[in-house]
Amino acid sequence: MTDYTFIDADAHVEECEETWSYLDPEFRSRRPIAVTLPNAPSRGNLNSFWLVDGKVLPTPVGPGASVFATPTSCILGGQKSFSRGSQELTDVAARLRDMDAWAIDVQVVFPTVFLSSPSDDPRFEAALYRSYNSWMAETCRQAPQRLRWNAVLPLRAPAEAVSEVRRARELGAVGGAVYGTTGDRLLNDATLDPVYAALSETGLPLCIHVGWSLPGLNQVCEHPYAAQIISFTFPLLFGFFAIVDGVLDRFPDLRVGLFEGGTQWIPYLVDRMDHYYHVDTSLGWGVLPKKLPSEYLKDGNLYVTCEADDRLLPSVLQMWGEDRVMVSSDMPHAELRDNARDEILARADLSAGVKKKLLVDNALAFYGIK
Repeated sequence: MTDYTFIDADAHVEECEETWSYLDPEFRSRRPIAVTLPNAPSRGNLNSFWLVDGKVLPTPVGPGASVFATPTSCILGGQKSFSRGSQELTDVAARLRDMDAWAIDVQVVFPTVFLSSPSDDPRFEAALYRSYNSWMAETCRQAPQRLRWNAVLPLRAPAEAVSEVRRARELGAVGGAVYGTTGDRLLNDATLDPVYAALSETGLPLCIHVGWSLPGLNQVCEHPYAAQIISFTFPLLFGFFAIVDGVLDRFPDLRVGLFEGGTQWIPYLVDRMDHYYHVDTSLGWGVLPKKLPSEYLKDGNLYVTCEADDRLLPSVLQMWGEDRVMVSSDMPHAELRDNARDEILARADLSAGVKKKLLVDNALAFYGIK
């Protein structure tokens, strides 16, 4: 399809003070404040955080734990191999050099701070999302052929999310980023249908990313390991269920991607969904999708990112389709997928044609990048 070597389907930015420069006047007095503690042993190397309406982000200890390295003034921000300017995209030239070192031609950027909900106020949350989107549009214009971005959508305020879909399209976004639930509601909630309609009309894909989006699940996790494995990861599976359980029936043209959860969960969950589809059909229980969950994988609108070392990847490709699996770097996060491209190229269980699809063609098709 192209001479590209790697289209990075999921990278990140570590937000900075400039991120909030576009806040609506109504909310400027509530602008997030970066705070750094000189010594915070209970927080490990995460000694900086955002103070938002009295709420601290991230919160690596206690119920509702979350972990990420924005603000970059934290100890972890200085321990990474990437400069703070590269992490924050305040030095775009530095990020491009880091991309060159990893043979990345194009990078699609997701937020970091919104992996955890920044506010209990849906209107303020929507304002923070708008400011981020405006800032990202301006930032990525410095290297428009290499830096692309997904607009984060305020699903807890559906009317504002619809407006943001249309504005994001005008600003140059290539997708709309959400998380596996919208608070304590699944993504097939009917109030979200106008958002999906707007995405379908504009041609933007829905990008469901792992994140701490389900409050009840968050509260059972009190330290980073539990938070990363349980409350961060499992909402993505909730998102997949909800999209298959109604959304694709109502919006068959909507492209949907699932990001940063790997692919190893797919055989288990899809087989289990198929099993109970047969059970519930025979018993006449409930409202079900129009067809078997596994059949939606064949329609061509569901995409997923893999981990380069996923052991079940060949089987998943047979099940999901080799034209709809993508590869990502996660740059500049601490759990970044080091040398993901090289790991894919080194695999003996994938053909050269499949490798090119995973590294280049599928991401171009999903995002509609020319």
